Amino acid sequence: MNSHIAKRFLAGTALGIGMLIGAQAAFAQDSLSAEQKTEIEGVIEQYLLDNPDVLLRAIQNVQSWQAAEQSRQQAAAITPVWDALVADSSVPSVGPVDAPVTVIEFFDYHCGYCKRAFDGVKEIAENSDGKVRTIFVEFPILSEESTLAARAALAADKQDKYMEAHEAFMTNRGLLDQERINELAAGVGIDVEQMLEDMKAPEITGMLAQYSSMARAVGISGTPAFLINGTLVSGADMERVNALVDAGLKDAS
Repeated sequence: MNSHIAKRFLAGTALGIGMLIGAQAAFAQDSLSAEQKTEIEGVIEQYLLDNPDVLLRAIQNVQSWQAAEQSRQQAAAITPVWDALVADSSVPSVGPVDAPVTVIEFFDYHCGYCKRAFDGVKEIAENSDGKVRTIFVEFPILSEESTLAARAALAADKQDKYMEAHEAFMTNRGLLDQERINELAAGVGIDVEQMLEDMKAPEITGMLAQYSSMARAVGISGTPAFLINGTLVSGADMERVNALVDAGLKDAS
C-alpha cells in the first residue's frame, strides 16, 4: 500500500471510528449547532490521537472483513462453475465421476508453468487408486497456436485420444503450430485428417468460449489454475494442490 493510499485508508477508517464513537450524538445531529459539531469532532480526533491502538484494531478488523468478504464472493462465483464442470461429461477427465476428490485444471499448452506442473498433475491422475477425478479444461490465452492446440486436443477426444494428445502437447518443447500438432497427433495414433475436420466444429468453438467464460467468472486470468473440491489455487503451486488433495482424501476416509 503506497503512502497516498494508506493516508486515504487511514482517513476513511478514522472517519468510520468517529461515526461509531459519536453515533448517539449524531443521531440528533440536525439539532446540534456548528460549535457543538466542531467540539464533538475535536473530541473524536483527540481520542484517536491519544489511543492509536484503537485505529490499528479498526484497520485490522476492516482488513479481516475485506478478506472474508472476498472469500465469500469467490466461493459464490466458484460454486456454479464447479457444479457445471463436474456434471458435464463432455469435459475431458480421468477418474471416476463419484471420486471423493476432484481436481479441475485450467491450462494453456504454451504455458511454461503448466508444463512444469504437468508431471504432478499426471501423478495425481494416474496414481490415486480411483479416489481422484481430474478434469482438464482448455483455456488457451497465450497465442493463436494455443487455440489451435486446444482445438486439436478436443478433436482428439472424439477419437478417445484426448490424454494421448494432451500429454504429447504438454511435453512438447517449442511452438505448437499446425504442422507440429499434426506430427504429434500422428505419433500417438490419432487420425489426423479426422482431427483436422473435427477442429472446425462449432461444438468445439462453443466449448472453448464456455470454458473461457467460466474461468473469468471465478477470477482466473492466468494459467495454470486449479479447483480442488471447490478451492481455487492459482499458479503451479503443486505443494498446495497436493495438500488439498490429501486433505480431501483424509476427509473421505
